Amino acid sequence: MRKAFIAYLQNKWNIVLLVLGLIALTLFCALFFKPVLISDWISTYQTWLMWAEMGLLLLIILVMIHINSQLQTLLEKKNEPEEAPVSEELTMFNFYDERGDLKLSAKPETVYYLEAADNYVQIHYMNAGKMQSLLIRNSLKNIEWRFRNTRLIRCHRSFIINLERVRLMRRVEGEIVLDFGEEKMPVIPVSKIYGTSVIKHFT
Repeated sequence: MRKAFIAYLQNKWNIVLLVLGLIALTLFCALFFKPVLISDWISTYQTWLMWAEMGLLLLIILVMIHINSQLQTLLEKKNEPEEAPVSEELTMFNFYDERGDLKLSAKPETVYYLEAADNYVQIHYMNAGKMQSLLIRNSLKNIEWRFRNTRLIRCHRSFIINLERVRLMRRVEGEIVLDFGEEKMPVIPVSKIYGTSVIKHFT
């Protein structure tokens, strides 16, 4: 019951509807049990109490919306992965799925790029002279956070790139792309939102 109530409060519109329902119920009870003429709504003692109660209920709306935002913040922090390494000098790139299970451990120079695939991430890496890929259930956002302050950076909503493997950065038809300088390897687009950050890291 408690979890269901908390889940309900996570939507601010549910809070608004709940409090508006309370206001409507209060007005109905006030008018039904203590009828007040419209002309008396600004002069009677009961009316002032009614307006004060409505003000209190509006204050409750604001408080509950604030509680809602705090709950969402706590849930986001709870869903963040465990403490990530922040050093640029990693000897291995360890990739975990969303449950925290280790799925791939590779030397930094073997990892080329990561690509979003719905609720999965596809890791493209070199093994025994051949490009291989591994699909793990996770999000680019989590992986981006885990490898913050390393050469593995976000360059697009769908891509994370290993700058150690990039050989060229060039502009094609008004779009910045990153090139590995190897045959049969795709060029990776850089979106405008990440352009400044990528150029800063690349230079």
